Amino acid sequence: MSHSPPLVDTKLGGLVLVCGECEARKDGPAKLQARPVRKELKHELRDVPIRLRVVQSSCLGLCPKKAMALAAVAQGHAPLVAEVCRDEDVAAFARALAKSVR
Repeated sequence: MSHSPPLVDTKLGGLVLVCGECEARKDGPAKLQARPVRKELKHELRDVPIRLRVVQSSCLGLCPKKAMALAAVAQGHAPLVAEVCRDEDVAAFARALAKSVR
């Protein structure tokens, strides 16, 4: 008989993943780095009604050319995935995510 792992309650409503390996690829984004993108997303999502954790991850397996992969999952909402090339794309992703979780 297998035992299920002990589950705990959390205040987190979702996760936003920023691919940390996109910037290191030869065909990765020219002007984006994972850490500043993560900080910008945290800033843009501070007024969202649910608590989201923004984290840098290893490869998400999307590997867009000349772009960085972002993914967001929130309880009860459809996952969002994006390929961002510029800071404006990061802000647009944050707006789309904020709109989808309201």
